[in-house]
Amino acid sequence: MDDTAPDAPPPGTPPSGGLIGLLIAAVVTVGSNALLLSPILIDVARDFGTDTVTIARVISAYGAATAISALFLSTAVDRFGARPVLVATTAVMALALATSAAAPAWPVLAAAQMLAGITAGMLLPAIYATATSLGGAARGARVLGRVLNGWAISLVAGVPASAAITDLAGWRVAYVVLAVIAAATCLGCRRLPAGPARDTAGPRRARVASPLATLRRPGVASLLVVCLTFMSAFYGCYAFVGDAFRRALDLDAGTAGLFVLAYGAGFGLASLAAPLIDRIGPARLLPRVMVAIAGVYLILDPALHGFPTALAVAAIWGMVNHLGLNMLVLLLSRRAAGAGGAVMGLHSAVTYTAVFLGPLLLGLAYEGIGFGAVAGAAAAAALIGAVAAWRDASRWSPSH
Repeated sequence: MDDTAPDAPPPGTPPSGGLIGLLIAAVVTVGSNALLLSPILIDVARDFGTDTVTIARVISAYGAATAISALFLSTAVDRFGARPVLVATTAVMALALATSAAAPAWPVLAAAQMLAGITAGMLLPAIYATATSLGGAARGARVLGRVLNGWAISLVAGVPASAAITDLAGWRVAYVVLAVIAAATCLGCRRLPAGPARDTAGPRRARVASPLATLRRPGVASLLVVCLTFMSAFYGCYAFVGDAFRRALDLDAGTAGLFVLAYGAGFGLASLAAPLIDRIGPARLLPRVMVAIAGVYLILDPALHGFPTALAVAAIWGMVNHLGLNMLVLLLSRRAAGAGGAVMGLHSAVTYTAVFLGPLLLGLAYEGIGFGAVAGAAAAAALIGAVAAWRDASRWSPSH
């Protein structure tokens, strides 16, 4: 996938900070938009004269559009290259966010968020494919780790800032701010070098693999099983941990929000361990990290009954999740060399399927038994992922 990145540097040369900054800004935009609506449901519902359940459907519309787009449109980066895809998707994302801000009724907001989801389904695979291509075999985890910090920024700064803006100036202004960030990112991407030319009418076009064709490549299916278990455990547990934390210690929303900040801080700090991934090899480390994630879930429920222990475990949870996500994306890109957009599309589609399945399935456990059952089920899912990761690692050399 070397021709995906705009003028990728020679092997061993660190990519420019400007390009990485643009990729981080794009992740922040996608992440902040994806996470924004949940904490401001009441404000948006009040403005449209409806209930929060109705507005929550907007989140579902966004997730479904992202998953479908990632499955069928993610090969754009393989076909056209990073620069045109990054420019086009960030421009459409800015339009979708501006439309969200100006929506006169909730169906218009839902339509705008579906457009944002379609865009995110193309943008995220392009970001991840570009990051792994820029880093190469020697620096892949380090470059990807820096780009993944965009999610930590969304958690630690983006979502709290958007909530504060909503309190001060209204929820529409929060979407305006995100639209401005997306537009600025688009302008920055326009200044990127064009990268290698493509023969869109020749054999290159025929060689662009679809996501479903990429699924048949050795190792891809097993890593997607890891992805499904990993993400279902996370999103299923994350959906209820805030409520469980508040109930355990009788906390208000603001204080309980420190749990999310601790998670985001741990997620960001884990990027410091990226050189270790490059040195030891992601295939060797991923099964061990999945076991560590299962261990975090096993201690999460009792940890919620003490404020310091809850924040400490949240930070550790963020760290191991960052490492797991980094290694998954890195391994998938290596298993599908030359089809980075397609395989990252599969990754995004599976992730957003987990966004739907995790809360749905673990919600039954939460209602019927409690958060301990949720955390236990998440641990079991992570262990299944560890077995799949170990089976994948046994087929490849350590560097893969």
